[in-house]
Amino acid sequence: MTLTAAPEAHAPPVPDLAERVGWLGLLGAFRRNTLEAFPRACLDAPVVTIPLPGGRMVLLSTPAGARHVLLSAADDFERLPAGRRVLGPIAGRGLVLADGEAWRHQRRVLAPAFTPRTLPLMLRFVARSAEDSCRRLEAGLGASVDLRGEMQRVALDIATTSMFSLETGPLGAEIRDLISGYLGRLGRPTVADFLLPPGWPTPSSPRRALFRRRWLATVRAVLAARRAQGQGQGQGQGQGQGTRHDAPRDLFDLLDAAHGDAPGGLLADEIGTLIVAGHETTASTLFWACTLLARAPAVQDALAAEAAGLDLTEAGAADSLPHLRLARAVAQEALRLYPPVYVIARRAAQASTVEGVTIPAGSIVMIPTWILHRNPRWWDRPAAFDPGRFLDRPEPDRFLYLPFGAGPRICIGAQLALAEATLVLARLMRDFCLALDGDRPVLPVATTTVRPDHVPRFHLARRAG
Repeated sequence: MTLTAAPEAHAPPVPDLAERVGWLGLLGAFRRNTLEAFPRACLDAPVVTIPLPGGRMVLLSTPAGARHVLLSAADDFERLPAGRRVLGPIAGRGLVLADGEAWRHQRRVLAPAFTPRTLPLMLRFVARSAEDSCRRLEAGLGASVDLRGEMQRVALDIATTSMFSLETGPLGAEIRDLISGYLGRLGRPTVADFLLPPGWPTPSSPRRALFRRRWLATVRAVLAARRAQGQGQGQGQGQGQGTRHDAPRDLFDLLDAAHGDAPGGLLADEIGTLIVAGHETTASTLFWACTLLARAPAVQDALAAEAAGLDLTEAGAADSLPHLRLARAVAQEALRLYPPVYVIARRAAQASTVEGVTIPAGSIVMIPTWILHRNPRWWDRPAAFDPGRFLDRPEPDRFLYLPFGAGPRICIGAQLALAEATLVLARLMRDFCLALDGDRPVLPVATTTVRPDHVPRFHLARRAG
């Protein structure tokens, strides 16, 4: 399918890049909206250095710089203490914060659950969750809709049913509220998170510790509910296939076998991390895609036409996925314009030379994905919503398009997340036309993730035919 962007293809509003940034203003903006702090110089200069007290921050805004940090010299760059402070209460010792041999072990444990052969099994649950979502939306036609909340709900349903064969029931609303509340408040980095040495408490530490206790209690309730279902029920039985010995085990069984007896609650941390990652990435992609599509009715019509003759039920979802090329391109374009990983931050463990510039050991190194995805040096009309750029054109450089990171630590569930978004968008657009309620622009705010500055309302109408 070929989709040519119309001349009127809209460019969604975003904050202006900063003309000049001092260290205090930069760190302060990390709490308000990091997108306001990225220097405009990053569009032209491959390396931008900002002095910090006792060190420096280095922004690398080219594919070559990203390749160096994430692949070629990945062992020379380590995670920031600030990242551990911010994500620790919700991720603990899970994969996203693990390092060294612990990370390699955890990655090996998870790998079998995210291979291409498991995708058809996962997609059955995606199709079921998408169907349930469309039924809820159908029941609410005539009133304005909070699509952000609905996309969070469907994303959590997908994460828990596909990975853990579990309907969260009453726990679902609590999990969504905890994740949203944390990322919107305590998950915002502070100046103290960056400046205080590792191990030192910050003003946010007591409240983050309180959140962690509540979060772990909720995740342990999920584990208890899953164990109550019995062992070996997994995905095979969830699809009515009985309890064959060769039926694929679900992710819970893999993790329980690997970490069930590990001290310190590693199993709860790993499952909590996967719930957050699966929920937030998919929900964010779907919400921003809906916001973009609301201003692009012609693309909505094209999506509906693409999906019209396909079987998007549990039985047909896997076979239909390769034919949803436009839906996939819309998801990819939403990820380009609103990448969940909008900046990748590391600390230089030793001195390194990147793009001809020496980076001293101890420097904070940042790869602003937001800038890479919107730089006119590499993208035609980079601010415009144009899913056609992902159709019938060469794939972008893998260190230029980084919605899930790159290198050894690329998101292990990247392909599943993209497939989920593709299938849900196709199902939604086949049934409904959508429009934003009012003219107020929806501005992205980046703290821990890229979120809207307010929760917009949508109007949905049943699509003819």
